[in-house]
Amino acid sequence: MTISLKLKEKMEASDWVTLMFKRIDAGEVFDFTLGNPEIDPPQAFMDRLKQVVNNHHPDMHRYTPLIGFTETRESVAQNLSREGDMTVRARHVIMTAGATAALNCIFKTLLNPGEEVILLAPYFVEYPYYIDNHGGVSKVAETNQDFSINIDAIAAQINPRTKAIIINSPNNPTGAVYSEKSLQDVGALLRDKSREFKRDIFLIADEAYRYILFDGLKLPNVFKAYENAIIAASYSKQLSIPGERVGYAVVNPKMSIGDDIMEAMTFANRILGYLGAPSFMQKVITPLQGVCVDIKEYQDRRDLFCDALEKFGYSFIRPKGTYYIFSQCPVDESRFIEVLARDGILVNPGSGYGRSGHFRIAFCVKREKIEKSLSGFKKAMETLL
Repeated sequence: MTISLKLKEKMEASDWVTLMFKRIDAGEVFDFTLGNPEIDPPQAFMDRLKQVVNNHHPDMHRYTPLIGFTETRESVAQNLSREGDMTVRARHVIMTAGATAALNCIFKTLLNPGEEVILLAPYFVEYPYYIDNHGGVSKVAETNQDFSINIDAIAAQINPRTKAIIINSPNNPTGAVYSEKSLQDVGALLRDKSREFKRDIFLIADEAYRYILFDGLKLPNVFKAYENAIIAASYSKQLSIPGERVGYAVVNPKMSIGDDIMEAMTFANRILGYLGAPSFMQKVITPLQGVCVDIKEYQDRRDLFCDALEKFGYSFIRPKGTYYIFSQCPVDESRFIEVLARDGILVNPGSGYGRSGHFRIAFCVKREKIEKSLSGFKKAMETLL
């Protein structure tokens, strides 16, 4: 066989959407599978885009420093300092081709073959692939029924091979936001286990949705919870520009080996083929730190969907952030998702996120699409119960 057996197996295991499209009988499709926002970027982004286009800069389309433009990293650091009430410097920040590149650079930097990374289920579907990319092994710790952190489940997974734990808050797929107290508990546990096993254990915080928070909620500062922490973040969600592939990684200024980690991530940025974040987009986003889409638009869509699903009898935790709803299936997961697909409604199975018996809805779509789909969700529940 020409294609790698390992890759072929992973491709077959993850090919949900193709299978669901084959089951559609309806003429109209309501695709809630992808976190690909249909909300326009904020006006500040559009204005800045025009400004950069109309004021040519000699570096605009050239290779950037692997770590990113100095002025961009300084802007990111200043914003993180303001928001986190602590001092972050440009030397702690590396610009990347989105949070995906940031995570892959982090894993490339940290992992030796066979070392383990703990995932909190439900987890972002791509994490096991990223970890495997760099020779690591995924270990799963279940969260509580309300998707909050279960510290005992994490402790049970830590052993001499543990190199890191990755948390995602706000969480994809559940919309959960981990509390400050739970992060402090994780930090205390990792300190104890690092001493016990005489090795550094790292906390990787995927904060791709750090600004997509509802009901006035604020995201706790993970750097205050644990010294050996690294944040990966992206402008894809906050500015509604996922196709532009720009983000960053930042090490905790309190990390004693932070300079070594930054040097290694910069090298990883090169040898993984990213060669840094896009130069044009770095110029665009430099003054836009903290700028975000209108969260009310997402919150209105959340409430529209959640109010209707609750009325129809679905069981779920209303998300505190992101643009996903993670609901229990009223019957067998595969059967339920197939019934939805027959009416043109596409959702993702929870088993792909490490929690079977559930499905994920991405509500970052036009409001009218949600409204037109609701009869199908109602029909599915009535058909199966």
